[in-house]
Amino acid sequence: MINAHDLDFHSRDADDWTWTETTALIFSVPEAGILGNAYVLARPNLGVALSSICLVQGFCPNVEDIDFMDCQVHLPCPESFTDYTLPNGLTVKTSNAPRDYHLRYEHALGNCSFDLKFDAIHHPFDMHDPAENALLSGADSEATLDEKGDGWATGHFETKGHITGELELRGKRYRVDCYEGMDHSWGPRRDLGTWAVSWISVNFGPELAMHLAVDMEVVGGQVRYGDLRFGFVTENGETRSLVWAEVEAARVQMLTVTNRIKVRDDRGQEWEFFGSAVAAHPWQAFNPRDVAYQSLHRYEHDGRIGYGEMADIFGLDYLAERTSKHGRRR
Repeated sequence: MINAHDLDFHSRDADDWTWTETTALIFSVPEAGILGNAYVLARPNLGVALSSICLVQGFCPNVEDIDFMDCQVHLPCPESFTDYTLPNGLTVKTSNAPRDYHLRYEHALGNCSFDLKFDAIHHPFDMHDPAENALLSGADSEATLDEKGDGWATGHFETKGHITGELELRGKRYRVDCYEGMDHSWGPRRDLGTWAVSWISVNFGPELAMHLAVDMEVVGGQVRYGDLRFGFVTENGETRSLVWAEVEAARVQMLTVTNRIKVRDDRGQEWEFFGSAVAAHPWQAFNPRDVAYQSLHRYEHDGRIGYGEMADIFGLDYLAERTSKHGRRR
C-alpha cells in the first residue's frame, strides 16, 4: 500500500548510480484539443535530474508541429521530491500525502506557463501490492530489468485526479479542468531502451476512470497489442484491479487515431470503449532512450463524454532491433 513517504525519494544503495525516481503529470484542455505533459526524472545518487514539458494542439505527426517543448537534462537534483523548484521553471509541491500535487511552470522566455492543482479521486494504486493488484504473480514487477527494462519494476504508483488551473501557451490563455493521471516510479534503471508498452488512460470523472499498461510487439512493421501488464479501475470511490484487457488501434505514422479498449476487473465486470483522437504527437524528449507516440482520445459511455491519454512507448533500441536496416527481428 502506498504511504505518504512514497512521494519522496526512497531508501537506496548510495553506490547505485542507476537509481532513478520519476514523476509525471498528464493534463489536457479537451475542448481545444490540447494535450500536455510535465515530467521529471531524477537520479539522486548522481545529483542530476531531467525535466520535460511538452504541449501540442491537434494532430502533430512531426516534431516541428509540436506547439511547445522544453526538455532540459543535467539539472541539479532536488533534495526532496515533495517540495522543489527546478532551474527550468517547474515547481512541484505535494499535499494531503500521498494524494495531491500542485505544479507551476514558467518558461524562461515566457513561451509557456501553467498553474495546476491535482486533486486525487482515490488512494494511489500500488501495482506491487498483492492486495491491490490481482495480477501480481504474473506482473512485470517480477521481471528483471535485463528482461524488459521496465522503469517501474521496483516501485510504482498511479493515481487518477481532477486537474484544475490555468495554462498560457504562446500568449493564449486556457482554463484547465480535466481528469487524468499522476504517477511516481522508483528503482534501479539502466535505460537500455529495449522495452515496449502501451500506457492507456480513460477518464469520465470520479464516477469512472481507469489506467492500464499493455504489452506491445512490432511484427512486420505493424503494432500488435498483447497481455495486460497491470491496471485498475476506480468507480464511485471504489478501486479494483483489472485482470484482462484487449486493445486495438488504427494509426497514422505510428500515432493512434482510433482505438477499441475492452477490460475486465477482478469481479468479472467488463467495460468496452471506442476512442477517437483529438490530439497526437511523437514525444521524443521525455527520456533519451524512448519515444512515446501519444494521443488524446475522446470516449463516450452511458451518455457521458470522457477523455484519456494513450501512449505507445517504445525504446529506441527496441525499434531499431525490429525496423532498422540492421534490425535482426524485422
